[in-house]
Amino acid sequence: MLKEFSAKEKFSRLVSFCKELLYFTYSNLHFAKEELKIININNFNLNKKSTQLLLAAAIMTVFLTGTANLVVAQEVNKYPQITDQFCDALNSCSGDLGCYGFPGIGLRCAKPNPCNYYRCPGGTQCTLTASYPGKIICSCIGSECPVNSGNDDAVSFDLSTQTEVRVIKPDGQEGQQNISLWQAGSKRGAPSKGGILESTNISAEYVNELIVKDRQLFMKTSAGEKVVNVMPEDAVSASETPNADLVQKIELKEESEKPVYIVEGTKQARLFSLFPVRLSFETKVDASTGKVISAKKPWWRFLAF
Repeated sequence: MLKEFSAKEKFSRLVSFCKELLYFTYSNLHFAKEELKIININNFNLNKKSTQLLLAAAIMTVFLTGTANLVVAQEVNKYPQITDQFCDALNSCSGDLGCYGFPGIGLRCAKPNPCNYYRCPGGTQCTLTASYPGKIICSCIGSECPVNSGNDDAVSFDLSTQTEVRVIKPDGQEGQQNISLWQAGSKRGAPSKGGILESTNISAEYVNELIVKDRQLFMKTSAGEKVVNVMPEDAVSASETPNADLVQKIELKEESEKPVYIVEGTKQARLFSLFPVRLSFETKVDASTGKVISAKKPWWRFLAF
């Protein structure tokens, strides 16, 4: 049973947290200034105003990163069952630990049966989704809850198709690939068109219905059936995060009347080669041709090494 803190203890912890945050911000402000002194600004052809804006943006980035890290650390420390180890669909946990997504914390390796120790806010109950990694949902309970406040994310997946399809590899050559389609079923029994596309090495969530015809994979779009020639692992290879270990999420959905992979990933770096930060990327890949449609990157990535 986790300890309940009194109002005085909560206030004391809040003061302690604020002190840590102020110290962290002051330290990073000092080091950021010193680092910019070392850098030869003239090589960047920046005037004084641009330099000041650059410094302000860097300090704000460090401040926000530090704030987020401190908040998550404070939340994790409340639960000895939750470790600091990150995990996802591609990186499993060791031993008897499982990978779970906790509100305000994210994906972490933790002890099994998380609803037995994670505390949801008052008036809500803990539910664990059937997908992997499992996600903790705090659902409203009681007569005052809105009608649509049920746990829509709690779904089960049933194997609907397991076959071999024709695909196009990154080198442009045609090939064969074994796939499995897992159909998602709503907890309330309503039909669902989405699910999980599982290939040899990696999986992707899909929203629109997928079907197999004449050993080819198709997506039902608003403009009719569109062929899916590219598998999730090839979409990852074409993305800004080609290393599968850096990928956080892969989604296959309709955009502009065609199937598109959205690959979300992160890279670890150091701001000014000093402060650890995480760079987030989003790459959209045409699921029919394998060509990159767009890529979102942090504007300040040139400051991180």
